[in-house]
Amino acid sequence: MRRFVDLHTHSTASDGAFPPAEVIRLAEAQQLAAVALTDHDTAAGLAEARVAAGEFPQLCFVPGIELSAKFSPGTLHIIGLGINDQAPALRRLTRQLVDARNDRNPRIIARLQEMGLAIEMDDVLAVVSPGAGRWGGEIVGRVHIAEALRQKGQVRTTQEAFDRYIGNGGLAYVDKERLGPAEVISAIHEAGGLAALAHPMQLQCDNSAQLERVAGDLKAAGLDGIEVYHSDHSHTKTRLYMDLAKRLKLEVGGGSDFHGHVKPNVRLGRPSVPISALGKTVSQRLLGSR
Repeated sequence: MRRFVDLHTHSTASDGAFPPAEVIRLAEAQQLAAVALTDHDTAAGLAEARVAAGEFPQLCFVPGIELSAKFSPGTLHIIGLGINDQAPALRRLTRQLVDARNDRNPRIIARLQEMGLAIEMDDVLAVVSPGAGRWGGEIVGRVHIAEALRQKGQVRTTQEAFDRYIGNGGLAYVDKERLGPAEVISAIHEAGGLAALAHPMQLQCDNSAQLERVAGDLKAAGLDGIEVYHSDHSHTKTRLYMDLAKRLKLEVGGGSDFHGHVKPNVRLGRPSVPISALGKTVSQRLLGSR
């Protein structure tokens, strides 16, 4: 019997290295009970992933998405799981988020050029997966800018690009328009999904009390769960978030945040997220009778 799931993965439909179907095949190779494809701000890869998952009857496919929301000082992402990718509210929201990315990218390039770095928007588009056009090719983000900088010899690694230039607080950082958390959660619910706080450590809360206040506010806005398990979470952080979920009566979720070589130290299916950790509500909602 398969006992583990991965509810946070990315494909070339956004900023991952593998096409949606390949993500599914990798999940099957890991003998996972379930995998969710949760690309950034787009559901464009779900149709291909769903077809690929049909080849593996023991693997449950969970259609998902990862959406950005307003928050300071850190980053707030909300995972939608079990969504209907054709829901009108979700389609309107993702279109708005894609437009915000497309507005930001040229402004980042302009700042980099002002600093004397040799990079053009065409360089960025050249590193986007050639297969992305099958899903619309609509998600072009900072990871593609970072890779273009690396290929142009402007930085040694993509991480250096983020640290020096395009990450939060970087010399060429440009923020993008973000939606309010309540609006994001509402769109996920209208699409029939569960809304979970992704990688809570990226909120950059000063202490556990502040984290609990933020999570409590999100729950009041309709949040269903919290990503307790994540590749960035230490054992101590995992216990902290598990305790938080219990206190606030939030569902438990988790996954690898797999991107392929974009995040070379992150493996699909790691950390191991047991089905039992998800709780009966999530398991029945997303995985059926498994």
